[in-house]
Parts: sequence; structure tokens; C-alpha cells
Amino acid sequence: MYLSGHEASLDLREVVGVKAVKIPAKSSTLSFGKNAKVDENVPYCIEMQPIGPLGFSVVIITRPGNHRWRCKQVSFQCKDSSLCHQWITAIKEALKSEAFCRPKKLVVFVNPFSGKKKAVKLYRDKVLPLFELADIHVTYIETERQNHARDLLVQNSLDLKRIDGLVCVGGDGMFSEVLNGLLTFTAHDLHIEEMDRFEPVAPDIRIGIIPAGSTNTIVYTTTGTSDVVTSTLHIILGDQIGIDVNSVNVNDQFVRYSVTLLGYGYMGDLLKDSDNKRWMGPSRYSWSGTKSFLANNAYYGEIKYRLSSNSDSHPTDAVKCYSGCDICSMAGQSNSRSTSKVEISAGRDTDLQLDEQSDFMKHSNSQSSDLSGSYSDSNWRTVIGKFVAVNSVTMSCSCDLSPPGMSPYCHLGDGCMDLIMVSQCSRIEFLKFLLRTAKGEERKNLDFIQMHRVKEFSFRPLTEDSDLLSISSEENIPQSKKVKLKRQTSRTSVWNCDGEVIDQPKISVRVHCQLVKLFARGVEDPSLQDDQKRNCCSPSFDNS
Repeated sequence: MYLSGHEASLDLREVVGVKAVKIPAKSSTLSFGKNAKVDENVPYCIEMQPIGPLGFSVVIITRPGNHRWRCKQVSFQCKDSSLCHQWITAIKEALKSEAFCRPKKLVVFVNPFSGKKKAVKLYRDKVLPLFELADIHVTYIETERQNHARDLLVQNSLDLKRIDGLVCVGGDGMFSEVLNGLLTFTAHDLHIEEMDRFEPVAPDIRIGIIPAGSTNTIVYTTTGTSDVVTSTLHIILGDQIGIDVNSVNVNDQFVRYSVTLLGYGYMGDLLKDSDNKRWMGPSRYSWSGTKSFLANNAYYGEIKYRLSSNSDSHPTDAVKCYSGCDICSMAGQSNSRSTSKVEISAGRDTDLQLDEQSDFMKHSNSQSSDLSGSYSDSNWRTVIGKFVAVNSVTMSCSCDLSPPGMSPYCHLGDGCMDLIMVSQCSRIEFLKFLLRTAKGEERKNLDFIQMHRVKEFSFRPLTEDSDLLSISSEENIPQSKKVKLKRQTSRTSVWNCDGEVIDQPKISVRVHCQLVKLFARGVEDPSLQDDQKRNCCSPSFDNS
């Protein structure tokens, strides 16, 4: 395009929409002064102005900083309304191209109680106008109860094959509800029974999230901010990123899917206590967290985990997951080639992992060994000990309160999860762990912490005589330890599964590589932000 002596280009991938605007045509006017003489013999003409618009505005994306996106209008003036209409039609048709994969029909679920009961207003004021600008047809549903959205999806009440995506306006709990409903529907539609160690199938449609909850971990981790407008624009542009999903089994029975945190001990106790104090609002989490910290409970258990076959990948490797991440791209390509292929590899432990394990034994009195039977793969390990916390994360779990997240170098789509085991320790030691976690500081030098990148893991509490008999059959476990276990195993914790309580402590968890796709692109590398700003519209201009 050529405007006012400047050649400027707009990247269609960054265009939100286009709309007609009325720009007054420039015309010469006659002005008569006080003493002006008017020749009555000269005829006067009235210039006819077109009723239709003489210009149009293209709405593009700008990046003011901190991973936030905003809209900017670039206006163009045409010679006549017909030419204006042609430009608008041409741009709209170009944006509908399959190459852009932009959604045309969406189902939007809104939790009216999210965001201090402001979710509905937030959607109508900030989200809906942008959807209308982008010519997206929306089916709007306000949820009336817990699991309302999940039930609608499982029952196929929405004819999912006719839509391009699902959008949930709420917090992480709302997303979990939509995720579980979509994956269960997909399995049922293909006559797949959700049972122990089944292989879930990736759905064809994407999920978008408009952050409106007390926690917006998934949005923050996949976009770098919990900003409503930014998330809406990612949906409009048709951005797409695959994220890993866990299948969680309790007592060998499938119960649900998880994408953020699975926490036993401290995180489980915190959630269970806070559920009884909902009347306190969001402040209940701080109260329950303090209470659980002061209690400093530790729980006996046995953890079996299968290490990632990539010995170079580790929770402390300082390799961050940004948009276009090479690690996630390679994992996605490998997964797409053969989703049914079982990974068989010679287990190799890095020196770092072996050193960690050696220090960890001092606190947990644990024994690491290769297992037999169903755990014959040499990548399998087992740890027996007393734990303040056992946490598994499938993404970094970044949020406004802790931008680095629980595991800053965890990847969105590498087909792995980071397993963090905190052995019994003093309150001061555990506080040190919590503070370092919140600030994203190094934790590998804490000898009561062990972190591994794993494909799957299982946990069972050591509370029953049958468990003790099973343990006693393993080698290299001192008799004194068995007696100690039997005397002190009277309590168990619960699991915090994406903010939902799982009461049964015995679970097994597997990760499924990039099982679900979101309307997002991952956190953009800050070093590339300036280039993206310049390339969006060069040179910058508002009017023409």
C-alpha cells in the first residue's frame, strides 16, 4: 500500500479485523465575508456527497510490553464507497483462508461466579466486541452448577463436529471441567473405554481460555500474562499450541485428566482445609497454606517413577520453553509419527541425578533400585521415605504471584512431567524451599529435595500390613526400617489435582504428549519482542 509518500505493509497474520469508517471527503467551500460582494448572476452548485463510507480501518495487534497485546486501528481513505467496499471484502476473505486456521464458530462457557462474579460483564465488555469485529459466530452458555460444562460436552449436546473451538471464561477449574468433558466425549465417540493404562485420543478442536478466576495458571504459562484482551486476541488469530495432559488413575481405575499440578502432602492438605473455608473467599488459600506449613506433616510412601529417555533434559537444565520451542517441536513430531509406539530405551542416569539421589537418601532413608515385573524397564526407579510434599507438574505453573512457576524449566509439550519430592525436613528448611520456588531460585543444592523429569509415576502410602509385606520382599531394606514404618504409618494426605481433591492416596499417573491444543502460541521470547513490534506495521501510522 502507498500512503502519503510512504510505503507501508501490514502482516495479515497480525490483523484482527476490518471495519468501514466514515471519513469526510475534502471539498472546497465558499466563504463570504462581511463586506463581500455577491454576484447574483453567477449560478451556485451544490456538491453531492456519497452516503456510504469513504474509508476503512484495519485493526492490528501491538505489543506494549510484558507479553500483553493490544489493538490499534490503521485507517485508509478511498476515492469512493465502492472501492472501500472492495477493500473490506478482500481483506475479510483473505482472513478466512484455511492457511490461518482462524475459528469461525465458537462455544463460549462462562462461569458467572468467577472473577468475583464479574465474569459475565468482563466477557460482554471486552471479549464479545472483539469476537464480533472478527466475524466469529458465538454460542453463549452460562454454567449453572459444577460440572455443567463437562456434562454438556460428554452428552454431545453441542454438536462439537460443527464448531471450531471451545472457550471457557473463568479460572483453572473451569478449564479443567471443559478439558475433561472434551476428552471423555472424544473417547466415547470412538468407543474407547476410559480404563487403566488406556490411550486417550487427541480431539480435533482447540480450547481457549479467558482468564477470570482466582488462579489463571494455564493462561499465564501459555501466554506470559493473565490479561483478558491478550487471551482473546490469541483466540481470534487462531493460534495453536499442543500441551501435555496427564491421565490419573486411583486404585487402578481412571478418574480424571490433569494439566497443571498434582500435589500430595503440603499441597493436598492446603486444598482440603481451604475447601472447608470457602466463605473466606480467595484469602482462604493464604490461611490454609499457613496452617499446613505450621503443621509440617510428613507422610510415609513409596514412589515409583520412569525417567525420561532424554538424559540431557532435567528440571534444572535452565532451558526455558518459549514459543516455537525446539524441544516441544521435536516431541510433537515424534508423537505424531506414531502415537501408539511404546518408548523403549536403555535407562541412563546423569551424574547430576545420581548425586541428587545420594543426598536425598540422607533425609528419606529411601532405596533406589530397578524393579521387576511391570516395572522392568531400566528407566524405572523407586523411592521409599517420609515426605512433606510430593509434587508433579506438567507445565511451569507460572502465575501472577510466582511468575517463574513451580518448575521454571518445565516444557508445555515435551511429553514429560517434573516430579519434585520434598523429604521430611524442618519448618525452616521447608520455608527455604517455598521461598526459592516462589522466586524461581535454584533448589538443587537443597539435599532434602529431589527433582526428576519423568514419563509416569505411581505413589502408594505405607499404611497397611499388606504394604509392609510387599516392601519387605525388596532387597537392601534394613529390618529396623520395616519396624519403624509399621509403628509410624497411621496417617495419609490427599491429592490436589488441578485444584480438585482426590481423597484416595494411591494413584498412578501417565503423561500424554500434546494431547490437547489450546488457542495460544506459548510465551514469546522477550528478546524477540522488539523485532515483532517493528515488523507489525512499518512505518507506524494511525491515519492516512
